[in-house]
Amino acid sequence: MEPIPVEYILGIAQSKATPAQRRPYIELIERWGDEMNRADEARQLLKRLRDGQVLDPMKMPREFMPRYRQPEVAEKLIEIVRKIDAIIASKQENWTWAHVMRVMTDEGILYKPTINRFDQLICAMVPDKGRDTVRKHGDYDYIMGQDEPWSAWTQQSYINPTLAAERSICNQIALEFAPILSRTICAEI
Repeated sequence: MEPIPVEYILGIAQSKATPAQRRPYIELIERWGDEMNRADEARQLLKRLRDGQVLDPMKMPREFMPRYRQPEVAEKLIEIVRKIDAIIASKQENWTWAHVMRVMTDEGILYKPTINRFDQLICAMVPDKGRDTVRKHGDYDYIMGQDEPWSAWTQQSYINPTLAAERSICNQIALEFAPILSRTICAEI
């Protein structure tokens, strides 16, 4: 009989949504490190677990609306979020994670998560994404504080230049999500 690879156990632990759900796997890896005289390797594996919990498309958290918990749609969603992360990291656009949260909430992908939970969800979708990087990237108070959905914000910069610019950014982000949305998103000029 072949032993269960520790990487397999790590993968299961990374798919768990809460620290309490991950705890038994952490203890198992710690025990493996002690008993097999591989404490350094166990520490490295646990560091990977702390640095990046990975969402399993087969078990998406309840913050995602039912359509986005279906495995095929969830896989595409994770792919899109990773692409958006690359765009944000490259600074080629003025996108922030606050904009992404607003679009995901208004388009019915997420059911009103807290900023803290949104940070956890994004970090779980993007491998090696540092903790707190999402939460600290964008003006959540302003973006999430608007009463209407982003698509109802003004397009006229002479009425409200800041809000018109924010709407344009949200439209660009929504276009990235367009392949999985239930409504059609048109590019605004």
